[in-house]
Amino acid sequence: MTIPAHPVFIDMPDAFLDALGEEVELTIGGVALRAPVRAIVRGPFGVVIAGGGFGEPGVNGMSPKVSFAEADVPGLKDGDRFTFKGVAWIVREPMPDGRGMLRCELERA
Repeated sequence: MTIPAHPVFIDMPDAFLDALGEEVELTIGGVALRAPVRAIVRGPFGVVIAGGGFGEPGVNGMSPKVSFAEADVPGLKDGDRFTFKGVAWIVREPMPDGRGMLRCELERA
C-alpha cells in the first residue's frame, strides 16, 4: 500500500537528495538517460553474491537499496539498470513512498 501524497512533502525529495544523494547513471526501459540522476544508495556493499544481496543467500537478508525522486525517474520499473561507482545494478521492486521518493531493492547485474 502506498502512503497518500501530501503537499507538505513536495520539497522533501530535493532536500534529501541534496544532502545525501550521489550521482548515478540510469537506464530506463533500455534507454540510458542523457544526464546522471541523484540517488540515495544504501549498502551493504561488502560482499555481494551474484544474483543476490549481501552475504550468503538464506543467511543474511540484507540487500543494497536505492531511492530516487519519482519526478527524476518516470517509468522506472523492475529490471531497469543503473551504475553506481562503476558497478552495474538491476533495480528490483520500485515502490513509491507517497512522499515523492521511489525506493528500490538492488541486485548486482
